[in-house]
Amino acid sequence: MITFLVLVLIVLGICCVFLFTKPDFPLIELIVKRISFYSLIGVLICIVLLIFDLRFKGNYTTSIIGLTFILSTILLFGLTRNTWTKILCGFLTIPLFVIAFLSLIWEMSIFIIYIIVLPFEPPTAKFVINKNHNIEVRVGGFLACGESLIITESKLGVFDKQKYVGNISCVTGISKIETLEFNTNCAEFVIYHDGQTEFDNPYKYRVKF
Repeated sequence: MITFLVLVLIVLGICCVFLFTKPDFPLIELIVKRISFYSLIGVLICIVLLIFDLRFKGNYTTSIIGLTFILSTILLFGLTRNTWTKILCGFLTIPLFVIAFLSLIWEMSIFIIYIIVLPFEPPTAKFVINKNHNIEVRVGGFLACGESLIITESKLGVFDKQKYVGNISCVTGISKIETLEFNTNCAEFVIYHDGQTEFDNPYKYRVKF
């Protein structure tokens, strides 16, 4: 999240420079426009996959696609002289300008960015269950008091499908997960965490499918 905000702020600054200096780099603009367009297609594909509980394999694949679209669109907003292109890019860039300004005086504006970024956030940790299944540790949802566990199943060689999603009783700072049992009906894990809660460390966690 911090890395995302820093990169967005840097590109917003570059965009401001371009807006005031009005440079003319047609080749760079064309390249950035293509990157923005193809990454937009990638974002739309990612959104459709998320609706069906699917993600591309790789911890950072979805994050990179989303970040590429945002950064290239902001940059294109500052570079382009085409009115329609600037208007289209403005639907994303102008709200980010406003949120970035509000974040200086209103902390809740960061929460808005968090809502947008959360579906594209990579897992904080990922552990292998077997050759077809993994267990991911992700930032908990808005009502969660701890981290979330997501059990995924490999699909078609390039996707991970969510098989189970759960918040594990406010346990935080998960550093290691060992699998004790895993079958079609249930699973049991040993979870090592930071010990900041009242739960045993390691903590046994059992789920039913």
